[in-house]
Amino acid sequence: MRPRGAAHQTEIAPACLPGVDLISVSSERLFPRHAHGQFGIGLMRSGGHKSWSAVGAVEAVPGDVLAVSPEELHDGAPLDRFRTWDMIYVEPAAVKRLLGREAAAREFQFAVQSCHILASSLRGAFASLSAKDPRGAQEYLTLVLAQALREQSEGGDNMPSPLSRRVIARIHDQPAKPPTLDEVAALMGMGRTGSLRRFQREVGATPNAYAMQYRLRLARQALSQGKQPGAVAAALGFADQSHLTRCFSRQFGLPPGRYRAATANIVQDSFGPEAL
Repeated sequence: MRPRGAAHQTEIAPACLPGVDLISVSSERLFPRHAHGQFGIGLMRSGGHKSWSAVGAVEAVPGDVLAVSPEELHDGAPLDRFRTWDMIYVEPAAVKRLLGREAAAREFQFAVQSCHILASSLRGAFASLSAKDPRGAQEYLTLVLAQALREQSEGGDNMPSPLSRRVIARIHDQPAKPPTLDEVAALMGMGRTGSLRRFQREVGATPNAYAMQYRLRLARQALSQGKQPGAVAAALGFADQSHLTRCFSRQFGLPPGRYRAATANIVQDSFGPEAL
């Protein structure tokens, strides 16, 4: 899914707050369609970036704010060749601690936005997280998320149908054993081709691709809890640790062992008492 020899570098800041990662990327790579289990918000630093998102095709230039909600499928490619950006990924539980239960249930209503005030708050959050300043990071993140997580609009026409949600539930119940196309067709009560087309149209990925992205998100969570890559690969149904490494590196830009080393030492009480 990317040109051979495409330059790529990913840096992850030392853990400062539980459930919060700061990642800086410089890359020529094309990222395949995927999703994260966290809220992601950041800034384009240089170059240009285009992606498919829940709001359609978008493009970002330096200074633009980027946002992606949990479970939102998206991809990414350079507008020209090389681009750099910084992203903060925040677990829904951390959003709940900062802003409350209702805010954690919202979604970003934009994928790319030009907003100087929001960009300024993001830079403050980047600086605090990089300096391992949890108090400052907590303050800036609260400002960023309070502004970016607008109240949800009415409707919901883009939600998958009950038939597609039935397949999603099956994938979540048994992530290590993704359903076959025959099983997907049976769950949806349709033929193989019709069920595949409908799921892809409503969810943005095939059932197999969605299952892989879900397994990778579970792998990321397990690695951040200190679990060994080999054990994670076995538990989630990857052929072996090398298979997990290839898939994880392609999606997140760094291998599982490096991600584990960078995130598994989070101090879990950095926020203090639970807010809710």
